Amino acid sequence: MARLALALSVTVALGTLASSALAGSSGTADVACGCTSASWNAPVGALVRSRGTGPVRDVINGIGESATHVIISNGLSWATHASMFSPGTNGWPDYCSTPLKANELQNGFPGLEQINMGAMYTYTYGNGANEYFRYQVDTLTSGYCKQQSVAQWLWNSVPYTTLWNGSYYFYKLNNGATINYTLYQFRDVEGVPTGGYSWNNGMVCSSSAAWAQYKAVGTAVTPYYYSQTQKVNAINALYNGVENSCDSGLGFWGGVGAAITCFEGICDDAARQVANCMSRGACNTDDDGWKTVRDNTSYTVRAISPDRMAGLSGHTNTGSVWAGSSDFAVSWNSPGQVCGCWF
Repeated sequence: MARLALALSVTVALGTLASSALAGSSGTADVACGCTSASWNAPVGALVRSRGTGPVRDVINGIGESATHVIISNGLSWATHASMFSPGTNGWPDYCSTPLKANELQNGFPGLEQINMGAMYTYTYGNGANEYFRYQVDTLTSGYCKQQSVAQWLWNSVPYTTLWNGSYYFYKLNNGATINYTLYQFRDVEGVPTGGYSWNNGMVCSSSAAWAQYKAVGTAVTPYYYSQTQKVNAINALYNGVENSCDSGLGFWGGVGAAITCFEGICDDAARQVANCMSRGACNTDDDGWKTVRDNTSYTVRAISPDRMAGLSGHTNTGSVWAGSSDFAVSWNSPGQVCGCWF
C-alpha cells in the first residue's frame, strides 16, 4: 500500500509543535514530537545505525558490540525502524513488585513504523545522548539494488495504519497483526529472519531489518549464537544497568523510583522485571527466572544484533545486504523544517 511521502511531510513552525502523542495513560516520560531540517543525507536503501543510551546499550555492551539501533532509509524524508517508548508505571500496590506496566513492556509501542525527519531527529536526540549516528550504503555496486529493494518493499508492500495525534502523522506497519517491539528478540529471534513470526508478533530494530530483507529479496540474514559467557555478561549488564539508572534517577527507567515508597527495593524490582522480559518473555514478574536463564547453559541466545546487520564487530558472512558497505556520517542540513512524532 504505497504512500505519498510529500503529502504528509507537514512543515510548521517550531512553536506550534504538539507536546505529546498517543502515549495515552502510559505515563512515559519519553519525548514524542519535535522538528528538524526537512531531510537527512541518508539515501533510499541506506542502513542507518546509532549508539544510544538505555537497557539495549547495556545488553550490547555485555556482548562486546557497538551499535544499539538500526534504521532503513526510505529516502531523504522518511525512514522505517522498530522502536518502543519506555513503559509507564503501575499504581500501588502492584508498583511495589512489578513497577512497570507489563503490557507496555512486553508489547512495545509503536513497534515497526515509518516516520518523518522531525520524528526521527526527536527519537534519536530527544531521549538521551547518542555516541554516533551513521549510515552505510553501497551505491557503486549491484548490492545497492538489493538495499533499495528492501526500502521500497517496506514503503510499497507492507500493510499499514496511519496514526496521528491531531497534527502529525506516522505509519504503523503490520505483519497480519500489529508488530510489537519485543525485548525477547534479543534472546531468540525465532522465525523472523526468514519471514516468519515470533511468539507475540514482535521484532526489534535489527530483526525487523532482517525480516524485511528476506521478504524483499529472498535472502536471509543468519542469526548468531552467542556464548554462555556473553549471555551471562549481557543479562548481568541489563539488570545492573536498569537498577543503577533507576537508583540514580537517570536513563530509560529513571522515573521508576521517584513516586511511591515501598518496603523493598523498587529499582531492584524494575531491574528483575526487565531482565525477565528480555531473557524469557515474562514481563509481569520480578521473580528469579532470569537467573535460571542466565546460569543454565541449555538456554541459548540466537539473535541478530545491529552490528550483525551492519557486518561489524567481527560479524562476517552474515547474509546482510548491507555488510561491507561504505560508511558515512548522518546529517540534517537541508533548507526548511519538518515536525513529527514517533509515537
